[in-house]
Amino acid sequence: MGDPKDEVERLLAAPDSVKKNAAEKAKYLRRKAEEQQERERRLAMKSGEIPSIEDIIADVQHVASDPDKNPLGHTTKSLSGPRYEQFGRYPLEHIQKQFGNWQHVMEVAGLRDQRGTKLKLSGRAEQSRRDHAKRYIERYVRPYAVGRDLLDARTLTDTRVVLSISDTHSTFLDPFTWQCFLASIRDMQLGEDDIVLLNGDHLEGGEISRFPKIPGWNVSLQTEFDFLREMVRQIRATGFKGRIILVGGNHGIDRWAAFMTQVAPALLELRDLRIDRLMGLDEFDVELAQGGKIMSPIGTEEDAPGLLLFGFYRIHHGVKLGQFPAGAELKAAGRPGQSGHTHRAQLAYGNSEALRGMSWMSTPMGCSPIAGRAYMKGTEFGWQKGFGIAFLSPGGKVHQYPVVTDGDLCHVEGFTYERIPDLADPDPSVNWLPDLPVLEHV
Repeated sequence: MGDPKDEVERLLAAPDSVKKNAAEKAKYLRRKAEEQQERERRLAMKSGEIPSIEDIIADVQHVASDPDKNPLGHTTKSLSGPRYEQFGRYPLEHIQKQFGNWQHVMEVAGLRDQRGTKLKLSGRAEQSRRDHAKRYIERYVRPYAVGRDLLDARTLTDTRVVLSISDTHSTFLDPFTWQCFLASIRDMQLGEDDIVLLNGDHLEGGEISRFPKIPGWNVSLQTEFDFLREMVRQIRATGFKGRIILVGGNHGIDRWAAFMTQVAPALLELRDLRIDRLMGLDEFDVELAQGGKIMSPIGTEEDAPGLLLFGFYRIHHGVKLGQFPAGAELKAAGRPGQSGHTHRAQLAYGNSEALRGMSWMSTPMGCSPIAGRAYMKGTEFGWQKGFGIAFLSPGGKVHQYPVVTDGDLCHVEGFTYERIPDLADPDPSVNWLPDLPVLEHV
């Protein structure tokens, strides 16, 4: 049984139930004795000589390739430490003394990739992932990037309207805000030269997000794509024939495009792996934009974040945070523009000689505050619901303001829209969007 002191030490390391129960104590000591006997039996079968490094490597290779000693791993020469301990010629103590651990002896024996090889192969695999994502992007995303005509100030010959909405976050979309947005497109009679801007975070990405899942929200990847596609269809259903531009955000298409080139369970349910079909880019003529990202117009991939519309109006989903993002965005951009991301309605004017006459609009969110439950504590974050409207004129002139839809009334360019009684929040289990009536102004 060995030294009584060793037995006491082993007993003290056992659970309390073993220490206090005589029967369990006996079982514990018997099991430990059997294990010790087995170790001694195996050790007696080992060679008593002190092996060289070459002896150990040769024996490891022999056991790994022997079909009797290694029946499941001999074809691939995959060998575990416990199996070598059972069938190898030398005790593991010699291997630990010479090599440190089992992983290293397998590397030296040529049965596993060495560290340098692993690093090289890992780098090659990472490059392959990037190349594969790039091929996917070039084929199914890049063709929808906005054209250079929207970047050239010479194409702006009269005033253009940009009606924008951001941060709808998939099925968290606020129905009253969306109704007012659609009604504004219709009643303002936006023309073919005007723009409807979807300025980021119109997908939630819960299935692939690294953030905690939103409590009580479980919407599939396919449902999110269907939802966004339906939003785009409804914009076209108002009769709008102008340009629809979808800007990437931190929940945006760049995350999806990279993710969709990798193997993941979330992809198994998709009806199609082409992102242009999933999002209706092809059917509803949607353009993509996000400077400095994969959706940049060709030749502008390295530009600062955002789209420089008509050469003077900066559009991006949002870079600055805090309670007063509009002023910070204007100062950083040094030109007029708009952003979303912070879910706060703001309009900031330049307060320096360099920014005189310029403004920056931070658009409110198009979703319900419930979307913040996974990211912020409580339910009230000082956010506002709504969208934005901007008039861009030749010479770099901008008139813009956010439209807030909190409450029961919404006012846009002389039109007033009233909330329908008992208007329900989105329900992803039913196709609720087509059933929503388009508001009439009052």
